[in-house]
Amino acid sequence: MKVLFQLQGMQSSGDPKYTGIRQGLMRVFSEEGVRGLYRGNGANVVRVVPVYALKFSFNDTFKDMLRSPGEQLSTGKMLLAGSMAGMFQTSVTYPLDMIRTRLSMAAVSHAQYKGIVDCGVQILRTEGVLAWYKGFGATILSATPYVGLQMTFYDLWKRVLFEYTGDNVPARVLCGALSGLAAQSITFPGDVIRRRMQVQGVGGEPRIYHSTWQCVLGTWRHEGVRGFFKGLTVNAVRALPGAGIQFAAYDSLKSLFGI
Repeated sequence: MKVLFQLQGMQSSGDPKYTGIRQGLMRVFSEEGVRGLYRGNGANVVRVVPVYALKFSFNDTFKDMLRSPGEQLSTGKMLLAGSMAGMFQTSVTYPLDMIRTRLSMAAVSHAQYKGIVDCGVQILRTEGVLAWYKGFGATILSATPYVGLQMTFYDLWKRVLFEYTGDNVPARVLCGALSGLAAQSITFPGDVIRRRMQVQGVGGEPRIYHSTWQCVLGTWRHEGVRGFFKGLTVNAVRALPGAGIQFAAYDSLKSLFGI
């Protein structure tokens, strides 16, 4: 649903097709059935494994590189380590994110994909290998600070909250949820631009935007500030449990294996 909201207004200034979370869910269900609600989920499942593995591993590695013996990292160093992790992780896994977005939008764009591999092959055949990295510039500009902020907020929240609750799973979930929500809200405009750059030119159709900057200006001119925050509400509903579980699971597994 988040992607559907983000892409509204790219080609039309008429009444929006989706006006709210409940209305959007009902419309997708009525038009595509239950499968429509999970369109692109298979690619997302494949994507999250390397994304989370690389994100947390890179973050821990860069933190160790920046930390002096016995030092508690400063906010600036935590932000730098997380941002570097975001940049490296995004560079490696970006084609999977592109495929996930295209599959999510298949019904709206009228593209016919049989699955993850077929989608990747069709993008290559009709748009060229560089199409796997459409929107990459906008993604680096948003994903780099997003991961940096997310990781930093999580460590800062733990320092504050654990003084009152101790280190336990519910506290980790809360810290992760708050961190994910804050980081995604701050960097959300970049995510909107990324999605719009990714879906243009489907099946060899003419491109709407020829650069990231043109996409930014076009969104501003036709939709105003609100255009950069389309889908923010549904994103918050998704981000709270998603980020909370993600961080709590990672810390819990580290404790379990003594890492």
